[in-house]
Amino acid sequence: MKISTVYNNLKPLFEPYPFQLEKPQVIQFPVIDICNSKCQMCRIWENKQSSDITVADLQKGLTSDLFSEVSSIGFNGGEPTLRDDLKEVVQTCVDGMPKLKAISLITNAYKYKQVIEKIEQIGIICKKNNINFDVMISLDGFEEVHDKVRGKTGNFKNAQHVIKYAKESADVDNVRIGCTIIKENVFHLTELLEFCIKNELYIKYRLGIPHQRLYTENLLDPYALTFTEKYELVEFLEGLIESYEKSIMQNFFYRSLINQILYQKPREAGCNWKHRGATITAKGELAYCAVQSKTLMPNIATGDPKQAYFSNEKHLQDIIKNDCDNCNHDYTGKPSPQVYRRLLGEYLKSKLNLRDKLKKIPGLITINDFKKKKAYLEKLKTLRANDSISNVAVRKSKSVLICGWYGTETLGDKAILAGIILAFKKYLGEDTQIIIASLNKYICKMTQLQMPELKSASVVSIDEALYLSKKVDYMVFGGGPLMAINALAPMHVMFENAKENGAKTIVASCGVGPLGDEWLNDSIAAILKLSDVKIYRDEKSLRGAQSLGVDIKNDFVAEDPAFTWLASIKQAIQNEQTDKVQSKKVLMLGLRDFPYQEYARDYSKDDSIKIKDNYEKSVIKSLEKLVETNPNLIIKPLPMCTNHFGSDDRWFYRKLFRYSDKLNDYLDYSLLGKELAPIDYAEQIAAADGLVAMRFHSLVFGLGLDVSSMAIDYTMGKGKVRSLAEKYDVPNIAIQNLNSESLLNMYLELLNTKKPSTSELELKFCESFEKAVF
Repeated sequence: MKISTVYNNLKPLFEPYPFQLEKPQVIQFPVIDICNSKCQMCRIWENKQSSDITVADLQKGLTSDLFSEVSSIGFNGGEPTLRDDLKEVVQTCVDGMPKLKAISLITNAYKYKQVIEKIEQIGIICKKNNINFDVMISLDGFEEVHDKVRGKTGNFKNAQHVIKYAKESADVDNVRIGCTIIKENVFHLTELLEFCIKNELYIKYRLGIPHQRLYTENLLDPYALTFTEKYELVEFLEGLIESYEKSIMQNFFYRSLINQILYQKPREAGCNWKHRGATITAKGELAYCAVQSKTLMPNIATGDPKQAYFSNEKHLQDIIKNDCDNCNHDYTGKPSPQVYRRLLGEYLKSKLNLRDKLKKIPGLITINDFKKKKAYLEKLKTLRANDSISNVAVRKSKSVLICGWYGTETLGDKAILAGIILAFKKYLGEDTQIIIASLNKYICKMTQLQMPELKSASVVSIDEALYLSKKVDYMVFGGGPLMAINALAPMHVMFENAKENGAKTIVASCGVGPLGDEWLNDSIAAILKLSDVKIYRDEKSLRGAQSLGVDIKNDFVAEDPAFTWLASIKQAIQNEQTDKVQSKKVLMLGLRDFPYQEYARDYSKDDSIKIKDNYEKSVIKSLEKLVETNPNLIIKPLPMCTNHFGSDDRWFYRKLFRYSDKLNDYLDYSLLGKELAPIDYAEQIAAADGLVAMRFHSLVFGLGLDVSSMAIDYTMGKGKVRSLAEKYDVPNIAIQNLNSESLLNMYLELLNTKKPSTSELELKFCESFEKAVF
């Protein structure tokens, strides 16, 4: 690495902040004010003509010392390739900017022959002058989605010619795709991402915003995303961070944008246009950023650009003070030194693999365990002293606070929650007040919009729930596992508060485990010991509680509460499907990524990864063999988790099947788009001829909806999946024992098994619930 590169990377760590205004290093140059697309998020195309700065005036303006430090310039529009003298404009900038190292061109690629000609001309100039040439092609969706956003039929197809040329050109150093997100395409972002990945194209996503340079400062409709649209966008960005984007700074921008969208936090991402960026407009005007800046001078050729740039600093400071915190534009640049230090530290830990290396130092694990235990106990102490309040008014009777892993819920968790609510309302009445403690309120808010059972519930933050746990009549750990993770701490304190204030405390058909660190296991035991009523989802969980020193003699075992909800909707679904005839058999896949860090702790990392790789390869190979002899088959991936907190299954499936060409004609991706309501997924599962279950609740749904099922046990034969499968005689195989032949045989048996006409489940949750609670 060059010394200058190291210096430039370290310099921002120690610079005074806010950064002082300096001569621009980056220039945005929209060279023309007309366009041949009719984009929904832009009004430039409404212009019939463009009054563009001449090459002579541009040459004169660039003689100003203001432009002596420019290292990067971006040409855009409108559509920049519509400018006949674009080559001369570029050459003039190269000649007038002595430190220029990078040129980028953004094009819609519609008139592809003309675009290719312009790229070729610019590429020759860049190569001759040792300048990096980056071409960004705007694609706002896959095929017809892009054409709708751009208002031009055939735009996506035409762009492929430009992409092919740019990728093959020796004069183009980098080819990227840029996607602007608006209402029209927000539910179709993954299809474009898959296109880019398969074609080895890097894609960057930006949020469409009102923009004065695009004449859209008063245009709101394309940008006015609903809550559901924001939810899908945020989860997509989380997926990019987790599974796609490699750049720390770009991921930081996505994270900043997520916080702005969800929590209305001020923008944290850096922006060069705060202190070292400028805009030259098509007319030759000088401005700071293109989003908010006024014109600093009408033409850079008539006057002193340097004087205009530095004498208007107060205007820039007003923008920074009043507008930057709320700006979603994809401008990037140096963040504050404090943030930059944090990002650099994360980068070095990752790059140097420091976490794994530190673990190997003798005695360090013991020290770390001591620190983790101390931090957890301090967390409990802080939570016990929590002085937050809530606007939710608790009634004097029949108020129920449900905690658990809500705010990270999977499809199964949603069904659990609905089942518990149904049980309470059955015995307390429909007017029972339900309050849900949420780790992430936006996730629960989406669940509430999807499920009528939650319509009248109140969703509160953990801080609010800690306050309300002192007020309610019933405190419930609502299904799912009591497991050894740090997020258990507030649940522990809620149960303490509720018990102290006379509420009835309930563990509602929970699992126990996976267990872990001693202090976390102590919290699990504490919650169980604080509970007046304990209902476990299986015998294994009951024994797990006993191993923690919990008295189990008066406790109950019943099925998962999700079965209660499924029973409430099953008849309506079956009635709906009575007259429907399927011409092809449907094999539903309830798979997930293998979380080996959690469930293969007894294996080395290398062996765990081998198990994971074998699992994925065996699934692909077995399905490929299956369709060879069963061509009249539909394979439908089912995402049980559609948020990043539980590892979004949609990302796993797309990666799993990305390069399996033999399965392309058989795969139905209809469930991998926008998140659906639980009832919609249930209807799809009920219509399947067979279900390959892996997540625990995919098997619950199969059993509860009378679908022939088999199970892949990712708990290594030790946990909940195997227990449930064996309880109901469901064929199952442990993930470490997988091979393609055994899977194929199980598929064939599954598809040739007569679909159950009635469920043989013994639904005892409500019975146990009534007996224990009431």
